[in-house]
Amino acid sequence: MTNIAFVDTETTHLDAEIGEVWEVAVILRETDDNTPTDTEYVWQVRPNLATADPESLKIGRYLERFVVPPHAEAAWTGYDQGPVLPMQRREVVAAVMDVLSGAVLVGSNPGFDDRFLRKLLGPGAAQWHYRPVDIAVLAAGYMHGLAHMLGQAGTRPEYFRDPQMPYSSRSLSRWVGVEPPGDEAAHTALGDARWARDVFDAVTGGAF
Repeated sequence: MTNIAFVDTETTHLDAEIGEVWEVAVILRETDDNTPTDTEYVWQVRPNLATADPESLKIGRYLERFVVPPHAEAAWTGYDQGPVLPMQRREVVAAVMDVLSGAVLVGSNPGFDDRFLRKLLGPGAAQWHYRPVDIAVLAAGYMHGLAHMLGQAGTRPEYFRDPQMPYSSRSLSRWVGVEPPGDEAAHTALGDARWARDVFDAVTGGAF
């Protein structure tokens, strides 16, 4: 089966032409003999802050959470309460390329992450599938389908409403039974990648 990569990035700006990524998280789901295995990866990369948007840095809590040592270009930060391992930027680029190779990206607004990851890796380096999966669209489709099925059966409750665009990922997440990340996990790359995985599994029944 095709690997699935639940991804999220924290960035210095909302526009990939202006800002850049400073944190990348991937939860790679690989399936062997119909048994899925999830492996977590987290890296931080020292960004150029000259064009950074202060609000973007505040949302991602950059000043609080950026832990790359002063002498390093980047670091592996994926150990819970564990060591931060200094790396070179090119090593992170190579690692991200390897982990995402051939995978389908899944996330909350993964098109945003796709743009920043492509900028980090450089032209022509992205080898993941060209069609990412947005958990909000996935959950909304599930909700629309259920509404249609209940309507056809004549059992649709009066209070049941189709989701309205623009879709709210947090509202749809709660609708499928997944509480969105709280203050500590929200807008951390790993926290949001885990959230994307949980919503995906809630909608698909963990069938992938």
